[in-house]
Amino acid sequence: MLVVSLSLRMLIFIQHWQFTKWEYIYFFGNPFVMMTGVFMGIRLFKQLSVSKTSFIADLKSGIKVAGMYSVLMALFAYLYYSYIDSEYLITKLNSQIQTAIENGATESNVIKHQENGEFFLSAYFMSTVTLVGFIILGTFYSSLITFFVRKIRNEV
Repeated sequence: MLVVSLSLRMLIFIQHWQFTKWEYIYFFGNPFVMMTGVFMGIRLFKQLSVSKTSFIADLKSGIKVAGMYSVLMALFAYLYYSYIDSEYLITKLNSQIQTAIENGATESNVIKHQENGEFFLSAYFMSTVTLVGFIILGTFYSSLITFFVRKIRNEV
């Protein structure tokens, strides 16, 4: 599932679809890809288990998949924004500053916006947000999928 996510991001980069509506495919597709991976992880865990599994054991199996996906995607995000497309965050910051100037921001506000943007639009911060966001989302997906899988199999 990780290869699908990485391929999707690299496709957007190679086709120069950054800052277009095509980029939303990546942002909305990644949670779906992770959800699929969590489902397949829980399903594989249940197939390999000899006896009936508990809700917590199923939940943990899904969280393990989501955790591994989150760590690897955070690593990829750092590498992507640092080395592969290092101009992406700079372009995004310049665009936001230009928008602030067009909306009548004062010079001191523009300077503050620049300082904040340099922190928030950095490879380190983006990878951290990716990690935390995917862990939270993965835990949520894991609990939902575990519940529905157990409900369908009449194990609840």
